[in-house]
Amino acid sequence: MFKRILGEYAPTFAGFGQHDSHECINTILDLMGEDLYRKGKKPYLEIDEKPDQDEFEAAEEAWHKHLVRNESIMTDLFHGQFKSTVCCSQCDRVSVTFDPWMTLSLPIPKKKEDKDFYLIPYNIKQNYMNFSYKIKVGGSDNMRTMRRIMQDTYGLNPGSFVAAAVYNNSFSKLHTTSANLLEVAEEQGATIMYEIDPALNPVLPT
Repeated sequence: MFKRILGEYAPTFAGFGQHDSHECINTILDLMGEDLYRKGKKPYLEIDEKPDQDEFEAAEEAWHKHLVRNESIMTDLFHGQFKSTVCCSQCDRVSVTFDPWMTLSLPIPKKKEDKDFYLIPYNIKQNYMNFSYKIKVGGSDNMRTMRRIMQDTYGLNPGSFVAAAVYNNSFSKLHTTSANLLEVAEEQGATIMYEIDPALNPVLPT
């Protein structure tokens, strides 16, 4: 009975085919939220981006706009807010948005693997020998995670180096902070961190 009624309101779930359970629960909560909306007609709201707006104010404004169109007991119980940060690899422009969410998809944790990374200091002394750093890497870790581990474990400033893929004695590419750490570690060649001149006081962008 419940499946038949759900199919009437959401045709995607009509019939006897297999469907994604996560999509199903989202649809049910959405429909309940619509029925339990506390106000009358939903107002139209424009979405405008303000690059110089304070992040706290931007989050408050985004959440207020979401509540105006979705105020219900379902929102009170199930809704939250994400902060999304996107950095353009071409112009380094950073865009920050605040988006609502209702359910979270979390990966099943997997056992982390030890991977080797190498650091080349800016000032190389006589008789220098390469030293590998072993870091436990998981599927959801990125290069920013690696920088944090280097700081916490080895006391290395997270913004004091650039990380590059080196293969056949040639640079393949520079890794961004969002690059997946496991994919980086499993690429051909080696991942080498090159220390930046300390006199430049390098810092990692937020």
